[in-house]
Amino acid sequence: MLEALRTRAAEAGWAGTRRTTLTTNDLLAAARKLSLPPELQRSYRRDPLMEYLEELKAHEKVVYSASRTDREKSSLPLRTHLMPFRSTVRIVPPEPVWHSFMSWASRYWGMHYTTPPIRAAYSAMNSWFLGGQSGLALPVRERALKIFGRDPFFQQAKHPGEKVFDDLKPKPMLSDPAELMPLINAFHVDPPLLTRAFDTVPLDEESGYHRTGPGRGLLVIENATTYWSLSHMLKHIDHGIGHVAWGIGNTFTASVGSIGPQDGISHVVYFGDLDATGLRIPLGALRRRLPWLDSIRPAVGLYDMLLRHGHPGKAMPKEARITPAEARRITDWLAPQHRAKAEALLLRGERLAQEWVSLDYLSTETSWYADVR
Repeated sequence: MLEALRTRAAEAGWAGTRRTTLTTNDLLAAARKLSLPPELQRSYRRDPLMEYLEELKAHEKVVYSASRTDREKSSLPLRTHLMPFRSTVRIVPPEPVWHSFMSWASRYWGMHYTTPPIRAAYSAMNSWFLGGQSGLALPVRERALKIFGRDPFFQQAKHPGEKVFDDLKPKPMLSDPAELMPLINAFHVDPPLLTRAFDTVPLDEESGYHRTGPGRGLLVIENATTYWSLSHMLKHIDHGIGHVAWGIGNTFTASVGSIGPQDGISHVVYFGDLDATGLRIPLGALRRRLPWLDSIRPAVGLYDMLLRHGHPGKAMPKEARITPAEARRITDWLAPQHRAKAEALLLRGERLAQEWVSLDYLSTETSWYADVR
């Protein structure tokens, strides 16, 4: 019986090195492959199976709770945990030559809790320090792309470079922002407050929707970090944008409906990630067909910067399966000079995070000014 359970789990990809969970159906499927006496077969193997499980539990081969059963259908446990029987072989790659700022990582490189993502992060940070160019202080997600965005490990969909410092908190350094931020010349940007412009409500740059000038255009930015960087830059240049808003990802497809004729907004300039979701957002907003909005058009200069400076990462699996027809449909919203590149990007199963258009580029290039004038 134990071998049948292990075979069943192996068919689902179990390597035998960690505990795995089997359902009641898994137990029955495994039992059907056993050669049991006819009298046990006639009983549909439910009670005899419990005898087998009890014996396996006594020998610590399986673990289950006797109280968690569906007694109307079976006396078998709903969940049975099959214990590992193989030891894990850990392959630790050679250490890099450490920069002095990363020399502490040598003590943790071979530790059992130092996972492949943590080692990849240590290695990428070490390479960045060896490059010796920290430049202007940046929001932490923009800095993360500078450090990790060109590393193949962090170009995978499950390890996006811009979110490494959000999700990876290994001690001793990466878990302490007070120590980490000065070292990488970065700072945290909190999401803005979600407010709405009313005559009686004073607004400032900390709000998710704020007035920047007398113009009638609304600049909408998909993600909070790039919203902060562009809001910061608009304080230092001449522009004709009247309002700036944080789109909060796909929320903008609905929140655009809150714009009314009393707001004095004639058009929207939109900038988001170059991926399937990021391109569907403005198209979804356009379907609202608000008569007082002339257009929701792409921020041509910002998308141009993204295509020039960005390094693609892998898209999420559901987006990587996009059809050529759908890729052509959603990229048609972009400026003509960007459509072919964006379509090819999508069909390769890749994406560009808008955080590649970082504060250092915004402060040294002027091509994007046309989007806000």
